[in-house]
Amino acid sequence: PLQVLNISSNLFAGQFPCATWKAMENLMALNASNNSFTGKIPTRFCNNSSPSLTVLDLCFNKFSGSIPQGVGDCSKLRVLRTGDNYLSGTLPDELFNAISLEYLSFANNDLHGVLDTANTVNLRNLTTLDLGGNRFSRKIPDYIGQLKRLEEFHLNNNNMSGELPSALSNCTNLMTIDLKSNGLSGELTNVNFSNLPNLKKLDLWSSKFTGTVPESMYSCSNLTALRLSRNNL
Repeated sequence: PLQVLNISSNLFAGQFPCATWKAMENLMALNASNNSFTGKIPTRFCNNSSPSLTVLDLCFNKFSGSIPQGVGDCSKLRVLRTGDNYLSGTLPDELFNAISLEYLSFANNDLHGVLDTANTVNLRNLTTLDLGGNRFSRKIPDYIGQLKRLEEFHLNNNNMSGELPSALSNCTNLMTIDLKSNGLSGELTNVNFSNLPNLKKLDLWSSKFTGTVPESMYSCSNLTALRLSRNNL
């Protein structure tokens, strides 16, 4: 039975053929990225149709509409990439039932809302969270500090505001923090950067931060890219 299907980087267009999905009940990985699929993302990628699905890559297409609630039925899903589409609406609560997720990307869509749902802590296995290039707003919630396996955190080019949560210091495996082009403010001393020894990239370009560069940042010996321009430091 078919377990891996890669149809990426072709000229496929139109709606994704849901009618054939029943024949893929043993599918573990689907890569349909970099095509021209349109319409809504099918709701039956998981549930009873393909309960073993671990990788779903639909990025760089023309999917629109909201994120299907059925994605929460993907109990074994580890990688979900749907960036660079035309998705809208908010993150459904059901999404946070996919507790095996390690890589989650909805970058460069038209999603909005606030990131204050406590359900996010269910995704404790996340190593990459990429929500950049959307319209999310308000502050970065404190619960981000409970995602202790997080290595890549992208929330750039949104409408975020408020101060950096001190709980970000608890994500000790972080290698990349990209928060550029938001309305974030306050002092960088809120974060104890000495707790982030693996940090390689920190991008806070075009924000509203004030105060001084914290001394703890100098202890990030692996830092290779630092951008603090266009702030009020």
